[in-house]
Amino acid sequence: MKKNTQITNLSIESAGLPKDPKLVIAEYIWNGFDAKATEVDIAIDSNELGYINSISISDNGEGIVFDTLPYSFGNFLDSVKKNSIKRSSYTRGKKGKGRFSFSLFATRAIWNTIVKEEGELKTYRIQIDRDSKEQYDVSESTLVENQQTGTRVRLEGVFGLNSSHLESQEFIDFMAQEFGWFLYLNRDLGHTIRINGAPLRYDHLIQETDLLSWTLYSPEGDSSYTFQVNYIRWNQQIGDRYYYYLRNSEKREVAKVLSSFNNNAIDFHHSVYVTSNFFDTFEQEDISVSTDVNLFTGKEKQVVYRNLLAELRDFLDRKQKKYVRENAVAVKLAELEKKGFLPHYDQTEKDRKRKETLLALVQEIYIIDPRIFFGVKTDLIRTYLGFLDLLLQTEKSAEILPILEKAIPLSDKERSRIKQILILPDNLDKGAI
Repeated sequence: MKKNTQITNLSIESAGLPKDPKLVIAEYIWNGFDAKATEVDIAIDSNELGYINSISISDNGEGIVFDTLPYSFGNFLDSVKKNSIKRSSYTRGKKGKGRFSFSLFATRAIWNTIVKEEGELKTYRIQIDRDSKEQYDVSESTLVENQQTGTRVRLEGVFGLNSSHLESQEFIDFMAQEFGWFLYLNRDLGHTIRINGAPLRYDHLIQETDLLSWTLYSPEGDSSYTFQVNYIRWNQQIGDRYYYYLRNSEKREVAKVLSSFNNNAIDFHHSVYVTSNFFDTFEQEDISVSTDVNLFTGKEKQVVYRNLLAELRDFLDRKQKKYVRENAVAVKLAELEKKGFLPHYDQTEKDRKRKETLLALVQEIYIIDPRIFFGVKTDLIRTYLGFLDLLLQTEKSAEILPILEKAIPLSDKERSRIKQILILPDNLDKGAI
């Protein structure tokens, strides 16, 4: 039967639907995981010439509850998921755009879903046509037996898209980038994406890993908690921001907390997965809206949790500095020189030493805080470097250290390295200016 919606074609087209077929398919995959699926299959039915007959995205989730259709299909930019738990990786499509995004490259979308209601398995069909998105057609619900819940959306009348687009390495890499972190998060729960039967792999995106175990004690010291910490550094941007993913003893995520390194100026792409029975008694409502620190209401667990976050921040700070020292700093120094940000130096031995000293100092500062040049106008960068170079040539060069300490916190090792640069007796002619 035909059902009207509270939308129009114009409202949908002006609402910012995805413009890239890869994003459209990703939307449907996320819808499957939103429905608690563990397996999502993409099937591309095409002929030898590359013409696509249909694209199907199937999942083994909970299906679409019939009574929720007025909300999930009848309203646009509205969804039963929009009021769901925050800070969870399991609910991504909160505005309901995904169900209409097929219109970018298909004339209709047909959903066949099996859902369990009141102990019985029921199935029905939903259809939306590209030219009449203000209506959706839904069949009567019928009983089925010996089947599992889930949903398959079939996109028909595909246009402007060849099978080579969806079988290319670019498409595979995009899907790995979008879902790799999520599949890794749920690797112990059997989460899988298959494209024409082949499991989606994301191993090639992992640049560095580290696995360690921490034991933290309660304030009174009468109880302890063990945390398994799994650090991943990715070699490119991932489909999520950078989080600490908190998992209980069943290895299911219960919450995620932004790491302290989301606003850095370098390509430090990372995820940290933390597993512990400490999170077994966690209730989502324990999260404070105003701060992630108050994850637990009990004082004892609050203290342990704060200590955990402090340990994670210190750990990630060390990892970032290691990454900067081994990778990013050389790129930044080469960029400063290539763009002409450094002061002018002659070919003399004296100027060579001046340049080496300035670069050594900038390197240490950049490792400590890579944001030093982020968002700074080019003229100011030239000015900063010019003043540093001048100060390094005077007997006041040692004063650079206390100035830096007022701006950025330094560890003993960092302080020692900078001090060594500033006091090398044969580096500079202190009376040069």
